[in-house]
Order: sequence, then C-alpha cells, then structure tokens
Amino acid sequence: MREANYSNIGLQLKKIRDQLDWTLDIMSKATGISRSYISDFERGVKLPTAKYLKYLHDTHHVNLDFIFGSGNRMFNPLGEKNPRPDFGKHNEEIDELLVFLSSVPHALYAFLAFCAEYKINNKQLIKQYLQDKEEEGKA
Repeated sequence: MREANYSNIGLQLKKIRDQLDWTLDIMSKATGISRSYISDFERGVKLPTAKYLKYLHDTHHVNLDFIFGSGNRMFNPLGEKNPRPDFGKHNEEIDELLVFLSSVPHALYAFLAFCAEYKINNKQLIKQYLQDKEEEGKA
C-alpha cells in the first residue's frame, strides 16, 4: 500500500508558521496539539486536523485556500473569512457530509486526502474550469 504524502500541504503550513515567527513549541501550546503532531503536518506525514485548521483560520486569519494550494494569499484581511460556497440543490447533502466528516476522523482524512490528490493531479483542468467560469461571469 502506498503511503500518503501531503508534502505540499505541509510546506504551506510551515510557511505560515514561519511567517508568524512561531516555533513548534509555541504553536503546540497555543493549539493544544502536540509538537510532534504539528511537525507531522508540516512534513506531510499527516493531514492537519480540523482543530488545527480552525485555529489558524480563526486566530490568525489564514486563508485556507492557501494551505490546499488554490490560493495565493496566505492571510485574509482582518475580519474576512472564507465565504461558504453555495452548492445549490446539494446544500443539504453537503451539510450532512460535513456533520459526518466532523464526527468520523478517518472519513475526514480520507476525504481530504482524495481532494488534495485530485487538486494536485488535475491542476490544469481546474484552472481551465475556473477561467471559463470567470469569463462566463463577465459575459
């Protein structure tokens, strides 16, 4: 079985911590997550937990899109949060999925791993789709 590799996500997390000028020890004390677990996130051995991502987002205004490779801005302007997308007729399904993922950690990790891998393997396809949608909006 292939070992998961989340090195791109880990590099982004390390960049954020470096930008904050925080050591692993400081981050560990602030988040309540062990130093070694945070190190695993940054080395790409493990996916970051929802708790860790929420802390970065809520406390330091980290742009979550930056972490997962689809955003250039590391930090959101003060007070600005990532808007919740509208999935139209799928909103109810998405809400149920989020509740499920928040209560079953293994499912969350599998889902995040799939999404991260999909984004990495389909970067050009996603970029083209987003450009097409942007052009549609201008028309």
